[in-house]
Amino acid sequence: MSNTRAKKRPRLQNTSYHDSVPLDDDFDEIHAREGRLIRIGDLVRTAPLPRTSLVTDSTWNALSSWTPPDDSNYALDSNESSYNEQLEADVMDEPMPAEKPTKKKRSKVSKRPHIVWMEVHRQTYLDETLRWEGRADAFVQDECSDCVARSTTPRGRAEYRCSDCFIPDLTCASCCVRRHRMNPFHRIERWSNSRFVGVSLKSIGLKIQLNHLSMFCTNPIPCHTGMLVLHTNGIHEVDIQYCGCSRAIAPHLQLLRRRLYPSSQLNPRNCTTFELLRLLHHLSLATKASTYDFYRGLETATNNTGVNVPKSRYRALFRSVLQWRHLKLLKRGGRGNDPSGVSGTQDGELALRCPSCPWPGINLPDDWQNAPENMKFLYMVFICMDANFRLKNQLVSNYSQDPGLGIGWAYMVPRKPYEKYVLSKASDDDISTCVGFQALAKANSKYSVGLRYTGTNATVCGRSEMIFPLGVGNLHKGERYSNMDYIFGSVLQLILVAMVLISYDVACQWFVNLFSRIKNDWPPEIKPSRPIQLIPAIPKLHYSMHESADHEVFSLNLIPGAGLSDCECPERVWAPHNPLGNSTKTQGPGSRHDVLDDHFGFWNWLKYVGMGVTLLRKYKAAVAERNIQNEGHLGLTDVLDPQVVKTWEKLCEAWDSDRAFPKTHKNPYHIEDMRACSNFHTHDIPLTSVSIADISEVRVRKELAAEEEKRLKDGGISLNSTSAASFVGLGLEIEESQRRLERQAKDVTSHLATSKEGNLTEQRNALRTRIRVWEQLVPIYMPGLLQYVADRSRASQIPREVDSNEKSPPVQSHHPEFIEIYLPSRVVASDRAVVCRDGLVEIEERLRVGQCHDSLESLRQILRLKARMIQFKNKNIRGQREGTRSRAVIDRVHDRARAAAAKYRAAREALYCIRGPGLWEKTFRVLEDGDVRGYQDPDRLRPKHGRRGIWEDDQDQPGPESIPSSEISLFNEVRSRRDGTGETRRTISWIWMNERSSQSEDKDDDILRVEWAKSRARSERTREEVMLLKEEMQRVLRFLGWKADWWRQRAALRTAIGPELKEGIQAFALTQADVLEAMASHFKRLWDAPLQAVDDEDTDGSDDESSDAGGHDVGEARDQAHD
Repeated sequence: MSNTRAKKRPRLQNTSYHDSVPLDDDFDEIHAREGRLIRIGDLVRTAPLPRTSLVTDSTWNALSSWTPPDDSNYALDSNESSYNEQLEADVMDEPMPAEKPTKKKRSKVSKRPHIVWMEVHRQTYLDETLRWEGRADAFVQDECSDCVARSTTPRGRAEYRCSDCFIPDLTCASCCVRRHRMNPFHRIERWSNSRFVGVSLKSIGLKIQLNHLSMFCTNPIPCHTGMLVLHTNGIHEVDIQYCGCSRAIAPHLQLLRRRLYPSSQLNPRNCTTFELLRLLHHLSLATKASTYDFYRGLETATNNTGVNVPKSRYRALFRSVLQWRHLKLLKRGGRGNDPSGVSGTQDGELALRCPSCPWPGINLPDDWQNAPENMKFLYMVFICMDANFRLKNQLVSNYSQDPGLGIGWAYMVPRKPYEKYVLSKASDDDISTCVGFQALAKANSKYSVGLRYTGTNATVCGRSEMIFPLGVGNLHKGERYSNMDYIFGSVLQLILVAMVLISYDVACQWFVNLFSRIKNDWPPEIKPSRPIQLIPAIPKLHYSMHESADHEVFSLNLIPGAGLSDCECPERVWAPHNPLGNSTKTQGPGSRHDVLDDHFGFWNWLKYVGMGVTLLRKYKAAVAERNIQNEGHLGLTDVLDPQVVKTWEKLCEAWDSDRAFPKTHKNPYHIEDMRACSNFHTHDIPLTSVSIADISEVRVRKELAAEEEKRLKDGGISLNSTSAASFVGLGLEIEESQRRLERQAKDVTSHLATSKEGNLTEQRNALRTRIRVWEQLVPIYMPGLLQYVADRSRASQIPREVDSNEKSPPVQSHHPEFIEIYLPSRVVASDRAVVCRDGLVEIEERLRVGQCHDSLESLRQILRLKARMIQFKNKNIRGQREGTRSRAVIDRVHDRARAAAAKYRAAREALYCIRGPGLWEKTFRVLEDGDVRGYQDPDRLRPKHGRRGIWEDDQDQPGPESIPSSEISLFNEVRSRRDGTGETRRTISWIWMNERSSQSEDKDDDILRVEWAKSRARSERTREEVMLLKEEMQRVLRFLGWKADWWRQRAALRTAIGPELKEGIQAFALTQADVLEAMASHFKRLWDAPLQAVDDEDTDGSDDESSDAGGHDVGEARDQAHD
């Protein structure tokens, strides 16, 4: 038979292709998949890995042909191919048991390095440190090694050693000076026959000549006699010689050209090395420590005895560090490359802008304004505002004495217009009536006494957490609208797009009269000059603290285009900057501005360089969450009435498209007031009202009865007056009674009333009687059961090797609730034909299916009723007595839910024994405790594991406690602030996506409508998040490319300068451009395969030994691109 050769698969960019092969007629049955091993208990088998599909968003094609891969099946369960393989396998073929992976045993030196060091090496290390107090390797050296090497006569005495040089040999004074002409700030020690004494290079004759590479000048001019140089290893007395020959320049310039930063210009007496300034700058940014602490460290490094301590140079160091910060800000802002110089700096120009935000003309397509209505959210700016009361400033110094070096050039707003506007609105009463936030409560309080500023307020990008230029201001007396309005308006001047989402923790009241304030109060410099659409929002963590009435319009979970943004970015900004308050609160006003600008710039730089990994991880998580939420929403929608869903869909679309404030369309997320339940009383609800009639099981029993009647009419033989269906049904009723009595027995304790114990005894007697009646029918319908049980008993008595981990069988009780009821499902499949009458297995199977349907429907009804009761209790019941009564009724509802869950689990287990694995398991899934929750309840919290490393070696670490399945709690778990509300990534339990008996009440179920709308919103937000992240990746690459070109253009802007300066300016600009291009290439490589496993940085470079020292070293913070 001839076969036609299929066409070759076209090659995709950066992917592989497969050559076609001749195909037979049955090619449709061929499945080509990659596989991986999965473990189920002690068994191992292969499971398929879905092929990654490339999905290109049309919005990206307008920007570039590159797009990160997307996969609609990512993070979802694999298909049923593994089940098909198991189904088609031979019955006797069993998968090979998996060998449990043995954890590699760690050596003691790896597991307990401190213990090994303490036991073996501690004394040796101590001796070696003491050895350095003497001459060590130079013990026998009497003559200077340099004099010996140069054959100098007479040879000097070897008595000087450098503590900073790598070779610890001894030299004479002249050779020591010669060695340190290029290292003038090393620490020198002199051997005085019995010990070393610290000396300075100045005391043994070292002179440092400036302005000459040869270190020689024909007319040297000595510096100030008390000249001190601050270096990384201490404070040094030095003898510096200025150049006084024909090529002489100003003394402070001579110092700068030798990387010495003078604290003054006319007659410098103090200098700081560039190396120390760079180190202190980096340490300050990383640790938030003050310059005073660093200077104290330098003093102790110089002399820790308190004797002969140098005169304090703290003020000089503080000025130098502050100027160094400012120079770095100007340098990295490109002001040194601009012909207008420092004087041409514009407001906000030195701030580092967010590369992922939309900037027209930089990282947006030319036709971005023509985007469809449903795509305009891609070009929306997310602004988050908040205030911080820890970064306060005391009444120290003044602006005349400390005006600041560049206020308004970076992140802090210009002071004079800002304070002028705030002062004009000083009489505003901005006290919140919605929620008692501390921010507004402090507006008029004692906390402002003695303070120039009570804190700071800031605007932060809601996507990247970068601080906006001109987005930070000072609070004069609490968090007033005037303060927040000005920084918001300042940021709006930089935004050129048409949509802005503004998040503020009190947006519900701040936004109400915002447009009126813009029109009547805002000064011209911050008033928007173009139409702009503002969308108010409340951060997710703060949202739950507000009153719920009419607040859905502010919920980020429900705002179209918000994605998965939580807008809690200001809190993440304040957390690492709060320690700055210890040092900035006592600084002058101008110095404080400069320090805050520097630290905010460092924060932005960390976000800037980390954007590759950040967006990668966000994208990977967003794709997984999108697929999960989409599948969950589709599953819920499929089990609802299509007409009802269509009505709800129109309601949600009308709400989303309503851009008015407040919205005029009906709110699909709001539950109407429960006035219809006004006659609800807690004592009027009997237990039976929480369960629906057993419709499915009753129907099955009626069908079986009709079939039995037809069989008898057709001449069938009746074995007993009790039919086979009634026999199985009686067994199921006995099982249900056993479960009920077992629950009641747990509640009966020794201190309870005797009447309850007597009631339990009566029920047990009645159950025992029913079991005896059922046992009389067993020989009729299960004639081989007696022999089957006897064989099992003999088999269980055969000695066998017992696994130490195997649990011993439970001790059998004499109570009737523990008597085994043998139905066909309890018999091994291979013995059922011998034990049971024909048709008995099928009867139980049909009844078990009815039980599964009934118990799930009952569980859903119970959860609905529980939600209604809690809602009514929260709105209508007050007082201890009524509250206790209503809670007691809810507890009774919980008991019914536990009973329904136990019934379902028992029925499913029996059904599994009868049917085995199959497609039916997709309908009747395993019911976990976390699945028993309403469709408006959040997911169960993940189990929290104890902190690792807290158990002693001779202690056994306790495992997680097992919770009995009967102890299901329908109350939501107590969630801390760290846990959040769980609304963003909430999924709906599978019990609500199963087949239900009736859909007629869906249209009148407000709770179901709200939860369906929220499920739709979650699906939409996750879809938007994936699209936003794709767009942000593209914008970042385009921004970095634009910024690299920006630096290259500034390499040759300044022409009227010397060749040396021109070369330096060009080199710096080209270096910055290269760094940005390398960063873009690195990001692109990361994003080319974002759905692959991301290796965390779990190695710390500490040899091969793990550090169990009881803490973690603070890693070195990243520096900016170039110094």
